[in-house]
Amino acid sequence: MTVSNMTSRERVKAAIRHEPVDKLPVHDQLWSQALALWKQQGLPADISPADYFGFDIADMFLDSSPRLEQKIISRDGEYITYDDCFGYRVRKLDGQSGTLDFLSFKTTDQSVWESLIRPGFVLDPDEPARIDSSSYFAHLAPYPTWQEALEKYEKLYATDKFVLFQAYGPWEATWRHRGADKLLMDIALYPDWVKEMADVYMDHLLNILKHCLELGLRPDGFFLVEDLGCNRGLLFSPEMWRKTYRPAFEKLGTFLAENKIDFLMHCCGNGEELFDDLIECGLQLMQPLQASAGLDVVELRKKYANRLAFWGNFHAEAMAGPIEPLKESIHRKIPGTHNGGYIFGSDHSIPPDVSFERYKWIIEEVQKVFSSSK
Repeated sequence: MTVSNMTSRERVKAAIRHEPVDKLPVHDQLWSQALALWKQQGLPADISPADYFGFDIADMFLDSSPRLEQKIISRDGEYITYDDCFGYRVRKLDGQSGTLDFLSFKTTDQSVWESLIRPGFVLDPDEPARIDSSSYFAHLAPYPTWQEALEKYEKLYATDKFVLFQAYGPWEATWRHRGADKLLMDIALYPDWVKEMADVYMDHLLNILKHCLELGLRPDGFFLVEDLGCNRGLLFSPEMWRKTYRPAFEKLGTFLAENKIDFLMHCCGNGEELFDDLIECGLQLMQPLQASAGLDVVELRKKYANRLAFWGNFHAEAMAGPIEPLKESIHRKIPGTHNGGYIFGSDHSIPPDVSFERYKWIIEEVQKVFSSSK
């Protein structure tokens, strides 16, 4: 089957459904430092990388926090320390991408959860909007009104890109007010409490999505950010995930399917032990397929066939490395993608080590191999 002149929305939807595409869908995220360097290296000042390279996805981000008090604690040179609305204090590079130093978390015990965190997971439509076109992470500026958010959505939707709403998953949302080390112990010692926190959070997230739909903010897809793995595998056993988090995933998957919204997920590390569970919960696409964690999209496509689509798997460090291994990787991973099931991207985000010219070459080579392998 030959297809041509697809819009970005049509192209991404076809890829998710394992249907033929006219060219390979592409989408990536850049470190802020990379964007600054690219502008020095030839990226026109009046165009974004997304428009220059024809990225196929447009993002909006849900604030699914309990909206705790958010305030800047200090700014000392290049660093900022602030309290986040999700319930943590962090020190990070001010206005730049980089390592995060999490300093403290609000939920020190179950009583704090009951008295402070849980009451915050309530949607008040009279508050500022729970969605914006800028990321929920380090969103220190005020949120727009719901009407302003709708106008931003309509402007994005009119571009014919695939509009993707993003939010934290229940694990990510919970450790941000509890702390990852403590939450891992909770999964072992207090699984019923962990499930309760996951369920309360998911009900809150779904209420936000329902309100968006009522106002006319309807995404093509929903992207759950949920890092369940590390380089060696899952952070906890599949059995404990099924006991604590799977019910929340099932609830989300059912809602998205009923509303004909595609279900995509970001999971760093190697979470493959849960891929079958996630497919049963309605997941249609997994991203970013961290290469350094042992994931290989060629093998994954063989194994999961039309049951799961994939996005990413090009190691960001390799993108900046020697050209021949990178070229070999492109020529091995891209053939066969003309029948859908794959979106090109890095296995996380683009660091400043990847030059503007190198990324231009990568995109050109990827589309050349895609066209020649049809």
